[in-house]
Amino acid sequence: MLKGRGLLSLWNGVDPDRRAEYDLWHTREHVPERLAIPGMLRARRYHRGEGPLPEFLTLYELGDNAVLASAPYRKLLETPTPWSRSMRPSFRGFFRVGHLAVLSRGGGVGSALMATTFADVSATEGAWDAIADHVLRETVASAVHVLQKDPAVAPVPFTVPAAGVAAYADGGAIMIECYDRNRLADIAGVLEPVLDAQELAPGRAGWTAYDLAYLLDREELPRVVALSRPEA
Repeated sequence: MLKGRGLLSLWNGVDPDRRAEYDLWHTREHVPERLAIPGMLRARRYHRGEGPLPEFLTLYELGDNAVLASAPYRKLLETPTPWSRSMRPSFRGFFRVGHLAVLSRGGGVGSALMATTFADVSATEGAWDAIADHVLRETVASAVHVLQKDPAVAPVPFTVPAAGVAAYADGGAIMIECYDRNRLADIAGVLEPVLDAQELAPGRAGWTAYDLAYLLDREELPRVVALSRPEA
């Protein structure tokens, strides 16, 4: 299950010329800097295997979404490090959503995740729970998360290049974890007919498969070795 009661998702691509630097910056500066904020519990970075959503997905599990309005967090957004400031113009297709968990079922952290976004998570009472139970019992999925946008989460105080990418509905999301990206299509084959039969997640994006690249818990921060921005 997700830690805490809040979740922040960030989706983006990056200028191909800075891909290797992005991974290094994100791992050794950006994520540790965020997890030092009180209320940040765990961070994960995923790299896309295939699908229409952006190349990178980062999840921050939060005590609650009030963390995103806190003075320490807003200070990071408004006064980035030189390395962070230099990376922002290289983002592509960036969007960011503060979520509330409609449900989060299962255990552990899978090495693979599939995700879709859509506009509305509305469902009859118990429908999402029944679907999650069905998926966990009938497939190799290890966790199911159904997420709703939290409108109280303020946008970031900066912009990044649009680069001509498509806009994505962000009112809701489904994320499903398992141990092997090659098995995600099997899970989708079970889930899709159930969603369609109950008219849930209408207009959803095609499933995007991601591999887990990095995971860091707040408790591990003292063991992270700081790294300065490499010389160009």
